Amino acid sequence: MDIIPGKREQNRQRRRSEIVEVARRAFLDQGYSATSMSAIADELGGSKATLWSHFSSKEELFIAVVDAQVALFACAMEDAIGSGTYSTALLRRFCVRFLTMLMQPDSIALFRVIMGDGGRFPEINSIFHVRGPARAIASLTDSLKSRFPPQEAQRLAVLIFGGMVGWRTHVLTRPEPLQPGELEQFVDDFIAHLRLGAYESSPDPQHR
Repeated sequence: MDIIPGKREQNRQRRRSEIVEVARRAFLDQGYSATSMSAIADELGGSKATLWSHFSSKEELFIAVVDAQVALFACAMEDAIGSGTYSTALLRRFCVRFLTMLMQPDSIALFRVIMGDGGRFPEINSIFHVRGPARAIASLTDSLKSRFPPQEAQRLAVLIFGGMVGWRTHVLTRPEPLQPGELEQFVDDFIAHLRLGAYESSPDPQHR
């Protein structure tokens, strides 16, 4: 039986969501280094103590923003993968959905924040990796295990993830805009050149 939170707790959760949304806009528009807790508090209005009662540091607030972004991403990925066993069609659906999400404005903005400020603030690299890429690779690995030995499934998941992220970087750094159908064509070409049969027949010490 679900317990419905009281009005006070509902107000607290709503206020927390408002804080995370304001912080999301600030971090994605201005970057991590240029965003301050004081500026976020000013944007929210009211007492600065309210902000600090929810988040004790900028790093903690950034974690909440990343978690909110990743939750949307994860929902789309779970819908693409589902609980079905591996098939080429499922892999294609995953890759197309994954790239489509990577090309969303908020995903691109977060990527640029990590690339721009990660050198000076290495903690945000770790925050992002653990909550984003590591989860995506683990989810894909679990799906691939229905067809490939565990060790090969993990290697293949890393390769696929790297290919998708690399293509996104290629598109963002070239002068030409993304063309209709180009994303799907890349996925088809990528899968065609993966040599998946080699992964299926590759010896795995765990499965000998």
